[in-house]
Amino acid sequence: MKSTPRLSNKQMYLYTITIFLAAINMRPAITSVAPLLETIRGELGMNSSAVSFLTAIPVLCMGIFAPFAAKLGRRWGIERVIPVCLLLVGIATVARIFTNSSFLLLMTAGLIGVGVAIAGPLISGFIKLHFHHMVATMIGIYSIGMGLGASLGAGLTIPFQHLLKDSWPSALAIWSILAVVALLFWVLVLSQSQKGNAKQNAVSEGNIPLKNKRAWMLLIFFALQAGVYYSIATWLAPKAQELGLQDTTAGAVVTTFTLLQMCFSLVIPAMANRTTNRKPWLIGCSVILLIGLCIIIFSQIEAMIWFSAAIMGIGSAGLFSFALILPLDETKNPQEATAWTAMVQSGGYLLGGLLPIFSGWLRDIFGHYHYSFFGIILLSVVMLLVTIMMGAKHPNVESEPRLDR
Repeated sequence: MKSTPRLSNKQMYLYTITIFLAAINMRPAITSVAPLLETIRGELGMNSSAVSFLTAIPVLCMGIFAPFAAKLGRRWGIERVIPVCLLLVGIATVARIFTNSSFLLLMTAGLIGVGVAIAGPLISGFIKLHFHHMVATMIGIYSIGMGLGASLGAGLTIPFQHLLKDSWPSALAIWSILAVVALLFWVLVLSQSQKGNAKQNAVSEGNIPLKNKRAWMLLIFFALQAGVYYSIATWLAPKAQELGLQDTTAGAVVTTFTLLQMCFSLVIPAMANRTTNRKPWLIGCSVILLIGLCIIIFSQIEAMIWFSAAIMGIGSAGLFSFALILPLDETKNPQEATAWTAMVQSGGYLLGGLLPIFSGWLRDIFGHYHYSFFGIILLSVVMLLVTIMMGAKHPNVESEPRLDR
């Protein structure tokens, strides 16, 4: 890989914080909708299948627009395109305060999906460019940021709604503040960029690995883990409400799910990176997720709902982190990393985005969320089989430099 200038301590800390803040913005606009699904469904007259599009559309857009990331990064540079994506997410999120129809709300969901779609592969390319000896660590930090954003969106939206005179549009729009904070730090990143490195910081067009069987296996795995995650994030709160929990408590259950995912997003990849094979970790995380899904189906005890949410969060943490890491394991430079990530996330999100709709469709047919979670279990079993077939290429293990060096 073409060598890159060594980051100074100041740049290393700045880039790490900026990646973390960008990651926080990748999820709140999606997970904040889940605790309000029943309220939105009632006020806007949407059925369960229609309201599920509020989480499905961003995911589908993430699939459709991810392939544009490499071209935009090549044309304008990674460090310029990512803040533009954050600006788009922020504008679409704050616009929700004016939504008074399902069409406008769904349109903001689409714009948010576009911003996240393009930013995701470019952040992977940014990590490969500046932290190619610290991929697992930085992906862990990136995953923690997304987990924190998801947790905040799921857990604080209902309290914000109560503080904002029970206005659910205002509760959704308030998450635009996170984009403003992230943009301020990206301005500092741009100021640190040297003119001599402008071409290096841009992403050359990599070849999308359409003929690579391994890439297709990673795409299928990414699709299944994304679909299962978004199905759980969408329907866990309504399922908890169906079991008798109040809306605030149901939102806290989703927070438990996302909080545990955040906490283990760094722990599991770090532990797996010390072994010679990642495959057992992939299988183990899939089994843990299945156990959590079975508990929420077959147990009616309130305490078990919390336990189920916790272990589903742990399983999802490992699966999502590996879904981000595996394409980088297969590549040698930022160009390939962006191309592989764009392909895997594009197809993965397109397929995965349909799965919450499938779960909502089951709810409409059978009248409750019990069978929705049976459908999620079926998808998780397929994902377990894929991880067994896929295996996992072990990375080139090098001692990772610490951030304080």
